[in-house]
This record gives sequence, structure tokens and C-alpha cells, in this order.
Amino acid sequence: MEDYRQRVTDALRELAAVRGFCGVTVDELAAHTGISKRTIYRYFKNKEEMVNSVLEDFISSVEQKITEALNSSDDPVEMITNTIKVLIENIKMLQPVALHDLQKYYPHLWEKIERFRAGKIHQIFGKILLENKNSCFREINPDIITVALLASVRAVVNPGFIMENNLSPEETINSLFTIFLHGIVRQAPGQ
Repeated sequence: MEDYRQRVTDALRELAAVRGFCGVTVDELAAHTGISKRTIYRYFKNKEEMVNSVLEDFISSVEQKITEALNSSDDPVEMITNTIKVLIENIKMLQPVALHDLQKYYPHLWEKIERFRAGKIHQIFGKILLENKNSCFREINPDIITVALLASVRAVVNPGFIMENNLSPEETINSLFTIFLHGIVRQAPGQ
């Protein structure tokens, strides 16, 4: 037997990437999946539950891939770089229009993303910085770095900022982490 919940979740994620969650109707989901509306509502109470399923799928997938990225190296800079690559590759699953709909129409679901981001930033960067104090990182309090990074992520990697500035999520994430890892000053020749 097919997993109807997963088919609907995948279809909603795919369609919402183009038109946002609010731009997709249950009629369209039914047509896209070949599952009747009645059957869809047997598996989901309402559209919000469908959106939550997409979000849970996304968070679970990203969490697993981040863990793999962190375990792929012992080098702290490479661990961070691998994590950023995972974020850039996976943000494509939820484009700004879908994230905007989450933030505007499903704020309690957007809060799940905020909690996930905050938890991962504290877990990953705090841990890497504490465990590698005397290696390649400057001596800066890890709490300051993680709080500054989290504040930057909330301000910059959000649908409003991305859409207002005509940026891609990938470009936004890449630029933000480049600033955090390398700063904004080019090194003078010979340094």
C-alpha cells in the first residue's frame, strides 16, 4: 500500500516551492497526486496539518544531513563548511515564497523553524568553537559568536529580507557564512 501522507506531503512541498503554501489548493494536490480529496482528508485534518507535515519532513531531512556533514570530517572549518553546503542544498526545498507563507499565515509553524535554527546554531557552532578553542579560531567567546550568528540568520535568512532584496536563499546563506568565517576585508597581497 502506498503512503498517501508522504505523497501529499511531497506534492505540497513541490507545488509550494513555486507558488507558496497558500497558492496551492487541496483540489490541485488531489489532481497532482491522483488521490481524491476525500482520501487526502482521511490522512490530514486540514491544510495546516499538510503544511506541518512538509515542515516536519524538511526539518528531519536537514537534521539527518547536518549530522552526516558533521561526522564527515574532524577538521572544524571543514565541519562548518560541510554544514553550510547542506543548508544551501536543502533550502531549495522551501523557497522564499513558501517560507513567507509560513511566517505570515502559520506563525506557530514558522516558530518551529526558528527553534530548529537556534538549536542547531548553538549545538553546532558552540560545540565546534568550544572543542577547538586553541586551533584555527580566534579567541572570541563562543556565546557571543553563536548569538551574533543567530541574530544575523534571523535578520538576513528570512523570507522578507530575501524577497525585498531579490536574493536567492542560497546566495544569502553563502554570503552570511562567508562574512562569519572570513570577514569582509580582502587580505592584502602577501598575507
